[in-house]
Amino acid sequence: MQPGIIVKKKIAPLFQKHRKKKIAALILICIAVITMQALSGQNRGILVSTGEVVESSFEQSVFAAGKLEVKDKQEFYADSDTVITDILADIGQKVNKGQEILRTDDSSLVIDVSQRQLACDDIRAKLVNSESNLRLYQKNYDLLQKEYQSGKILFDEGAVSQKELEEAEKKLNEAKEKLLVEREANLPLLKSQLTQAELVYNESFRKLQKATVVSPMDGVLLNLPVKKGREVKIGTLLAQIGDPDDLYIETGINEIDAAQLKAGDKVEITNNALLTEPLDGCVEYISPVAEVVNTSQGEQTKVKIRVTVDTSRGIDQLKPGFNVNLKITLNQKDKAIVIPLEAVVQNAGKDLVYVVGRDGIAVEREVQTGLSNELFTEIIAGLNAGEKVILSPGEQIKSGVKVTADAASK
Repeated sequence: MQPGIIVKKKIAPLFQKHRKKKIAALILICIAVITMQALSGQNRGILVSTGEVVESSFEQSVFAAGKLEVKDKQEFYADSDTVITDILADIGQKVNKGQEILRTDDSSLVIDVSQRQLACDDIRAKLVNSESNLRLYQKNYDLLQKEYQSGKILFDEGAVSQKELEEAEKKLNEAKEKLLVEREANLPLLKSQLTQAELVYNESFRKLQKATVVSPMDGVLLNLPVKKGREVKIGTLLAQIGDPDDLYIETGINEIDAAQLKAGDKVEITNNALLTEPLDGCVEYISPVAEVVNTSQGEQTKVKIRVTVDTSRGIDQLKPGFNVNLKITLNQKDKAIVIPLEAVVQNAGKDLVYVVGRDGIAVEREVQTGLSNELFTEIIAGLNAGEKVILSPGEQIKSGVKVTADAASK
């Protein structure tokens, strides 16, 4: 046997023996490290996020978004299928009350109005004739009635015969029938026909007038979606006129926030892209009923409100149709003790917070809350400025447990 082989046979068992010792030592080290980490974790306590109790100004506000609309906007629609014959103003142009904006083809309307006018005139003529007949029939009836009364007296005296008296009575009855027919039938029928004919005439005349769009106010031509020579269908929007300096915003507020609003509440209106300073507004109207609307978050119950906009500063950048954000301040306090909203939990009808006490021990404390907004709540009693409270405490957080604030809380 070669010498080298003998050496290897002697060294291999020795190496394997030392290798087993090294592995065992490594296992013991790992166990020690894990044990130390566990003990260290026990000493550190439960990792929590905390917030500080601070004294600062505080406001309770409602936030919403909406679109600028012209308050006194007038819209004009085609009353029939027609053609645009003239455009007399440009979109964005200032217009005066009574100024013509556009005309549509009114040739058929002119004919219709003329025909309706003739129909009314014909009935009026018949009505005049009927009233004339009525006066004649009344006069004839009165005369025949006197003759009949005289005939009765003469008959009693034997001066006239029975046949003559009956003839006088017959004439009287015929006159009475003519009078009644004219007074109770012909005349009322003609009056009714004239009323109906005038209604039809007025409607045709109204359509003729609407064939020309005339501005009812001093304002601006906001929209003119038609062109000269184009055919338009009945109901087509022809023009939109309003005062762009008289703006409002209509939007929906959730029912909880709406219950706290009142007409006259001040509103801050912002648009980060167009306004360097907020505009002032005012809650003008709050709907007395709520309605269910579809939103990106599903069905929600909303209460419609209307906000007027103060444009006295002449903000030319704002146009009808622009989107804006609304902030409605409900309450304000110059000084208040506040904490993050998520620090408050409820149990058995009580508002509770967990304060990080000495040596990182959590202490449950009952508090009395006041105003709140989407981020913070006011603490009226139970906390002092400078204390730290645990945010969103889980079930493992109880009085007496040790906690450690995470890095983001410090």
